[in-house]
Amino acid sequence: MTLLVMLGLLVLPFVVLAAVPGLRARPQLRGCIGIACVFAFTGLGHFIMPKQMALMIPPFVPFAVAIIYVTGVIEVVAGLLVLPERTRRWAGWFLIAMLVGLLPFNVWSAIERVPFGGHEMGPKYLLVRVPVQLVLMAWCYWFAARGNALHSA
Repeated sequence: MTLLVMLGLLVLPFVVLAAVPGLRARPQLRGCIGIACVFAFTGLGHFIMPKQMALMIPPFVPFAVAIIYVTGVIEVVAGLLVLPERTRRWAGWFLIAMLVGLLPFNVWSAIERVPFGGHEMGPKYLLVRVPVQLVLMAWCYWFAARGNALHSA
């Protein structure tokens, strides 16, 4: 369910804001608004359910709950940094790198059947999780990391 919410937060602003005259001709900004919505949602989740999210970190990693809080702040801030043109490209690449870096934790959580966020389904959950993560990375690349490429296209 959470993955569907994330996809909705990513795509709906892009589609709905196309009806706004000032944003219709700004697909890059509309795409970045979706990115900001997704990472605000996921980042805030770190503060709402920190102990459950900390279960996704292997037990040998110390300070798991503190890491969850810090990464929640990072997700919200990086998501917001795709909005200004000045920081968009850097923030887009940062989010892509972060998503790549988080993938092993999702794999570990699924293998261990961590009782949070769908991981309890086991490795078959990755058949959904990994494609959603790839969509997020592609969206971040297309609308943020490429910089102003959409303006010249």
